[in-house]
Amino acid sequence: MNINDLFVVAARKKFRFDSTKGQLQVEDLYDSSLLALDAIAITLDEKIQKAGRKSFVAKKSVSTGDDESKLEIVKFVIETKQAEAEALKTKQANESQKTFLKDLLQKKNMEKLESLSPEEIQKQLDQLG
Repeated sequence: MNINDLFVVAARKKFRFDSTKGQLQVEDLYDSSLLALDAIAITLDEKIQKAGRKSFVAKKSVSTGDDESKLEIVKFVIETKQAEAEALKTKQANESQKTFLKDLLQKKNMEKLESLSPEEIQKQLDQLG
């Protein structure tokens, strides 16, 4: 089942996720911290493990199937939030590097102007009017 299908199932079945702040809806997961999401995922995983091993003959109970779907959703939200955090970190690093390079260029331009002889400075002043 792809992730879009999981979100449809979650909406139709009105999935709720137990957390330290009470029950969360799917959209609330995106407002949760990574640590809170990790705790939710661990709880779901433990619940699935306690339900017993997978069987290739017996059908899954609805509860176990729902818990597995919930776990997949939480894992997707965790991966999304981690990717967003990494993208923000990269953007901030790029902005910092860009600012540094602009400052360096301004400094080099100033050094170039400072190295002009008095005659060259006067010539440029005369050209400006």
